[in-house]
Amino acid sequence: MYKSKAYSAATATSPLASTAITRRDPTEHDVQIEILFCGVCHSDLHQVRNEWSGVMPTVYPCVPGHEIVGRVTRVGPAVTKFKAGDLGAVGCMVDSDRTCPRARPASNSSVECGFHLQFSG
Repeated sequence: MYKSKAYSAATATSPLASTAITRRDPTEHDVQIEILFCGVCHSDLHQVRNEWSGVMPTVYPCVPGHEIVGRVTRVGPAVTKFKAGDLGAVGCMVDSDRTCPRARPASNSSVECGFHLQFSG
């Protein structure tokens, strides 16, 4: 585990504030990046304000910004397409195993296989 700088909301009504969050250590399939740019869109704001509590309750502290671009700083031993120093980007869904039909190259959706949304978690 390690600490990372972030801007987070502590509650649904609090402003964003600088903080340090705990991150898990990267695994063999992970690409760790230093975030250079981050997009914050309306869905981030809805999540910060817990406006989707009926279907996806917010976990606090909540760090908005799920579309990120950064420089690769570390890769796990099973990673073959990135190396330290490369640019990398992350959308709102991660951890797809890309084995189900909806995760094939023609589609970037992996709902049937399982994935993680970059909201509250």
